[in-house]
Amino acid sequence: MPNSAAIAAESAGLSGRRPGQTRQGLQAAVDLLANLTEAFTVALFLRDQQGENLYPAAWHTLGRAFRSDRPIRLGEGLVGYVAKHQVPVDVDRYQQSSEATGLYAADEGIKAFVGVPVGDLGVLVVDTKTRQVFGEREKKTIKDFGVFLGQMVLQQETCAREALYGRILDLMYDVENAALNFTERRQFYAEVLDAGRRFNGLAMSFLCLLHPGRKQFVVEAVDGPSVSTLRGRSFPVSQGLVGWVLREGRPLTNCRLRTQHSKSYLITPDEPVRGYNAFVGVPLSAWRRLVGVWAFAGHTERVIDEEEERALQLAGHRVAATLEHYRLALQ
Repeated sequence: MPNSAAIAAESAGLSGRRPGQTRQGLQAAVDLLANLTEAFTVALFLRDQQGENLYPAAWHTLGRAFRSDRPIRLGEGLVGYVAKHQVPVDVDRYQQSSEATGLYAADEGIKAFVGVPVGDLGVLVVDTKTRQVFGEREKKTIKDFGVFLGQMVLQQETCAREALYGRILDLMYDVENAALNFTERRQFYAEVLDAGRRFNGLAMSFLCLLHPGRKQFVVEAVDGPSVSTLRGRSFPVSQGLVGWVLREGRPLTNCRLRTQHSKSYLITPDEPVRGYNAFVGVPLSAWRRLVGVWAFAGHTERVIDEEEERALQLAGHRVAATLEHYRLALQ
């Protein structure tokens, strides 16, 4: 296999997974298929939750123009066509620009292309620059890998869902336990903030309570780096992401806030916070009365799905009820 050494040498730098979507085992299978077919690029694309875009879940490429950080819309290019119509595409003696496949941002000069649907989950694509066609045995191997990867994705999604349910139970237990064993408000805040951080894996959590006039809020408690100096300070609800949650009374999730060197504007334009790439905030409501916000932020690009957001919201109701019961909410 004349390309296997080059593929192995470059795989560490060019193979990868979409942030937040680590799928153990998929990368190894993609690397193996690349070696078996002497491919220029092998990539597994999976649909997002809405089913409208395809994201690379695992890939192995020798190309510099591979679109690893951009989704492919359903129907866009050859990759999107396979996903939309659920039919394989096999192009020998490929003569168009490589960009037409949807894989690349510039022409890479590929000569053959095969794309197969991975059930209704996504698309497996393989291309080459070294020859004009893939052999029939190679095409069957690619098809079989598509079936195998589909089964692997389904199994991993089942395991991930079971793990999520376990984390949700842990969160609910920890919050309920903190409420039942309430002795002092600072200890209650610390236990609740720690439970939330362990649930979503973000570096920082904070609890903000509305002032009686409902035009300002106070940063009541903080757990994590960077914004401890904001504890006890009040800010208008017209500012920041926390203010948005208070104004709208509904959860907010943002997975890409700012670059590493710019401010994230979580609470106020003057906050000492830089480089937070994920945020989730849920309203704290007790008997339909909004009392504050439970929010989290982190440096890692973290995809928070709807079930995680809903779990935080439900746990937040218990936090809010405890605040009201012990009259910790600002009157």
